[in-house]
Amino acid sequence: MPLAFGRLGQQVMGFARLRNSFSVGDTTDPLGRSLLVEQFRVLREQVPVLYAVLLVNSISVGLFLPNTVSPWLRFALPGALLTACLFRLAQWLRLKKAEFTAEEAHRELARVRLATVVISSGFVIWILALFMVVDPALRASIALLLFMGCVGTAYCLGSFPPSSRLAMLIAGVPIGTLLLLSGEGMLVSVGINLLALLVLLARMISTNFRSFVKLVETHARLSEEGDRARAAEQTATAFAERFDRALNNMSQGLCFFDEDQRLIVCNRQYLEVYDLDPKLVRPGMQLNEIVDLRYSVGSAPKMEKQDYLVWRNSAAVIAAPSDTTVELTNGRIVRIRHRPMQGNGWVATHEDITDRHRTERALAEAKAAAEQAEAAARAAHAHLTEALDVVPEGLAVFDKDDRLVLWNHQYAEFYSASRQALAVGTLFETILRTGLAGGQYPDAAGREAEWFAERMAHHALPHHSHEQHLAGDRWIRVEERRTVDGGSIGVRIDITDLKRREASFRLLFEENPLPMWVVDAKTRHLIAVNGAMCRHYGYSRQELLAMFEHQLEYGEQQDTESDHGLHRTADGEAIEVVIESRPLIYEGRPAHVCVAFDVTERNRAQQRVSYLAGHDALTELPNRAALDQQIGAAIERADITDSPFAVLCIDLDHFKAINDRFGHAVGDAVLREASRRLQDAAQGSYVARVGGDEFVGITDRLPLPAAAELLATRMRAEFERPIEVDGHALKIDLCVGAAMYPRDADNAVSLLANADAALYRAKHEGRGGIRLFTSAMDQQLRDRRALEHDLRLAVERGELYLEYQPQQHRDGTLVAYEALVRWRHPVRGVIPPGEFIPIAEQSGTIAQIDDWVLMEACREAASWDRPLRIAVNVSAAQFRRENLDGEVRRALRESGLAATRLELEITEGVLIEDMSRAKRTMASLKALGILIALDDFGTGYSSLSYLEAFPLDRIKVDRSFVAALGQSERSLAIVRAVIGLAHGLGVPVLAEGIETEAQMSLLVEEGCDEMQGYLLGRPQRLESSDRNRNIPIRAVS
Repeated sequence: MPLAFGRLGQQVMGFARLRNSFSVGDTTDPLGRSLLVEQFRVLREQVPVLYAVLLVNSISVGLFLPNTVSPWLRFALPGALLTACLFRLAQWLRLKKAEFTAEEAHRELARVRLATVVISSGFVIWILALFMVVDPALRASIALLLFMGCVGTAYCLGSFPPSSRLAMLIAGVPIGTLLLLSGEGMLVSVGINLLALLVLLARMISTNFRSFVKLVETHARLSEEGDRARAAEQTATAFAERFDRALNNMSQGLCFFDEDQRLIVCNRQYLEVYDLDPKLVRPGMQLNEIVDLRYSVGSAPKMEKQDYLVWRNSAAVIAAPSDTTVELTNGRIVRIRHRPMQGNGWVATHEDITDRHRTERALAEAKAAAEQAEAAARAAHAHLTEALDVVPEGLAVFDKDDRLVLWNHQYAEFYSASRQALAVGTLFETILRTGLAGGQYPDAAGREAEWFAERMAHHALPHHSHEQHLAGDRWIRVEERRTVDGGSIGVRIDITDLKRREASFRLLFEENPLPMWVVDAKTRHLIAVNGAMCRHYGYSRQELLAMFEHQLEYGEQQDTESDHGLHRTADGEAIEVVIESRPLIYEGRPAHVCVAFDVTERNRAQQRVSYLAGHDALTELPNRAALDQQIGAAIERADITDSPFAVLCIDLDHFKAINDRFGHAVGDAVLREASRRLQDAAQGSYVARVGGDEFVGITDRLPLPAAAELLATRMRAEFERPIEVDGHALKIDLCVGAAMYPRDADNAVSLLANADAALYRAKHEGRGGIRLFTSAMDQQLRDRRALEHDLRLAVERGELYLEYQPQQHRDGTLVAYEALVRWRHPVRGVIPPGEFIPIAEQSGTIAQIDDWVLMEACREAASWDRPLRIAVNVSAAQFRRENLDGEVRRALRESGLAATRLELEITEGVLIEDMSRAKRTMASLKALGILIALDDFGTGYSSLSYLEAFPLDRIKVDRSFVAALGQSERSLAIVRAVIGLAHGLGVPVLAEGIETEAQMSLLVEEGCDEMQGYLLGRPQRLESSDRNRNIPIRAVS
C-alpha cells in the first residue's frame, strides 16, 4: 500500500506539473500580473512575424507539391490554414494599445494558446494526408519544410512557453515520429535529427524563459522600490516647500517654542518685526537670548527687561490663550497672540499694527472734526428748511424760466428724487425727464412722449389741478398756479390712503360673499350691485340695475323701518334677510350701501333648536325642561282659578329586559310606540318623557282623584295589546303613581317627588299597579332620602364591613369565601343589603362601594394564613366601567394577593347587556390571571347562547332552583341540565342557597362540584370564620 500510494502520488504530481506547463498564468499574484503584461508585450511584437513565417511556409509547401497531388491537399487545406492565420494576424494588428492590464493580457494569451492548438493541429493533419499520397522521395523535403515552420512557431512563441510547447508537441513531435516510423534510412535519420532539434529547442526556450522571468521580477521589484522612493521624496519636498511658503508668506510674525522655552522655528516676518539678524537667530535658542538681542537692537517693549521676562515667562506657562498689544522702544506697536500647545510649548503670532494704529487715530481725529463741521452745517441748514419741511404737502417754486428755486423734503420724497436731481436752477423739464427715466410715472409707460407733452401743457396753464399716479402705487393731487412774475408754485397733496380706501371699497364690494348693492338716496334706484347679489337673488346684473329697491321686497312690509324683512328671489322664493346700510357719496351723489344677511336657514335652525330644547328627540314628546315649565304654569293657573290638577309618574315594566335582550333599536321602537299609546289614552291631557322608560302626565279634569285614576286605567288598557316590533310581540305593563296639587304638595319639586314616591310604592307592591300619594309615603320618601345621604358617607366613616360565607367542595373541603358587604348605620344599626344596595345603584354610590369592597376583600384575603379563594360580586355599574381591569390590577398590587385567588362573580344579565363589550372586558380581566364565575345562572335571557362565548371558570346555580329541590321535579330537571351542560363545557358548578341536608344530598348525587348556603355556614365577620379553621381546605394552586 505505501508503495502504491507513493507511485500514485508521483503520478498526480507529474500530472500537476504537466498541467502547469500549459497554463496561461496567474492574475492574483503581483509578479504573475507583471509577467503576463510583459509576456503579452513581447508576444505582440513576435506574433506578426510568426504568422508571416507560417504564411511563407504554407505557400512554399503548396508550390513545391507536384501536380499529381489533389487540389484539396495542395490548396484547400492549406488555404483554410492560411485563412485562420490571416484572421489571427488581422486581430493582432488591431492591438495598438500602448498599455494592457493583466486581465486583458491573460485573455489574449489564452486566445494565442487556443490558436496555436488549432493551427498546429491543422498542419499535422495536412502532413499526414500528404505522406499518404506523395512520392516517398518527397516526404523528407515536405517534412523538413513543415518542421521548419513548427520550429519557427515555437521560437516566436518563446516568451509564452505554454503555446511554444503546444506547437512543438502537436506539430513537431508527430512529424519526427512519422519519419522514424517510415522505415526508410534517410527519413529515419531526418526524424532523429528533427526530434533532437526539438529537445534542444525546448531546453533553450525553457532557459530563456527562466531568465525572462527573473528579469521581469527584478524589473518589477526595482520599479516598485523606485516608485516608493520617488513618492516619499516628492511628499517630503512638497511638504517642506509648502511649510516654508506658508511661514514666510504670513503677514504676521510666527514663532514656535518648546516646553524648555527653546525656539523651534520662526518665519521671516517675525525677524523683521523685531529687526533681528537672521544669522543670529537660529532654532534651539533660549527665549532669554532672543530677548537680549531685541534689547540690543532697540525693539524691546517699553518696560524693564526683568519685568518683561517675568511677564513673558508667566504667559508661557499658563495653559490659556492670550492676546496682548505691546509698544516697543522704537515706537512700533505689536499685537501678540499667544496660544499654548500640547507638551507645555506655545505658538505665538506677532503683528506690526503701527501704521494701522496711527491711521485709526488720525481717522478718529478727522472724523471728530468733520462731525463738528457737519453738525454746524446741519444746524444752519435746519434753520433754512425748517419752515418748509414742517409742511405736510410737497412744495416746489420755479422762476419765470421754469428753473427750480426752492423745494421741501416732502416734494423730494414724493418723487424719490435726490438732492442732485433737485439742485437749485434745474429746469422743470429736466426734473420731469429724470422722473420718466426713473420710472416714476406708471401711467406714462409706452406713451412717454405723449404723456410728457400733456404734462408740459398742463404746467403752462395759469392754474391747473389733476391726480398723478406715482411709482410704488402712490397717488398725489397736483395743484399748480402761475405767479405774477411768470414763475409758478406747485403743491403736491398725498391722496394714497384715499385711493386705497376707494379701491378697498370696490374690492370689498365686488368680492364680498354677501349680497351688496348701492341705492340712490333720493330715488332708491339701484346704481351698483355685486356678484354675490346676482347669484343669491338669481337676477342678472342688468336686471338688478333696472330695478328699484322696493321691487326686491316680498309683498307689503309691515314695518318699513325695521332692518328685518322678506325679499323675493328671481324664482319667486321668499327669503328672510337682515339689511344693514350706511350712507356714502357714490360717484358724486348721495347714496346708501346696503348688505343683506340671509337668515332663513338660521331662523329655521333656531326654531328647530327651540323645539328640541323642549321636546324629546326620540318620541317628540315634551321633555323634562318643558315639563317643569308646564307644571309651573299649571300651579300659577290653579292658584288663580282655585282648580286642582294631578301629576302622574309612569314607568314601563319589562322595558329594561326588552332593551337588553333585543337591543337599543328595538327598545327605541318600543318607546316610540309607547309614547303614541300614552298620548292616545291621555285624550288631550299633557304627557312628557323625562328619561329612559319614565313618563309624566298632567290632568286637570275633575273630579280628582277619580279623574287621575281613570286616566291611569286608560293608559294601562292601551298596553293590554302587545307591541309588535320586527316580528316580536312584546308585552309591556305600566306602573303609575299620582299626586294632587295642592292637596299633596305646594310646589313643583315636591309634587313630582310625591308622585315618584307613589310610583315607587306601586312598583314595590307589584308590576302593573296604580297608587295615589299618601302622607305615609311622604315619610317613606324622606327616610329614603336620608338613607341615601348617609350611604354616601358610609365608606368615609368606615361604617361598611365585609362578611364571608364559606364555599365547600362536595368532598367537604373548604375552597373559598364569598365577600358580602354589610352596613352598620350609627342610628339604625345593621341595614340589610336588599335595602341599601338598590338605593346605591339608583344614586350612583354603588361605584364607591364597589371599589371599597374589591380592595378590602383582597386586603383581608391576602392576610389569611390559608390560601383560599376569595369571591367578590361585580355590579352592573362596575362592569360597565372602562377601567375595571385597572381597578382589579391596582387592588391585587396594593394588597399583594395572588391573582389566582381572586374570583369575580358576574350575573348573566350584565353580560348580555352588550355582548361585544362584555367579551373585551372579560378578556382583559382574564389576562390578569383571575377567575370569573357566572352568578344567578338560569334567571336571565338566552343563557345557553353565550356560555361558550365567555371565558368562565365557574357557574353558580341560582338559589331559586336549589330551594325547590325535593319539592319540584322541574327544578331538579333544571339543576341536572345545568350541571350536565357545565360539565360538558369543562366548567365546575357551584350551587348556592343550600339550607337542608336533603338539598345537599341531591346535589352531590347529581355531581354538583361545590356548595354554598346557610347549611354550610352563614356569612360572618372575618374573626368569626375561625370556627372553619378545622375544616380541611382545597388550596388554590
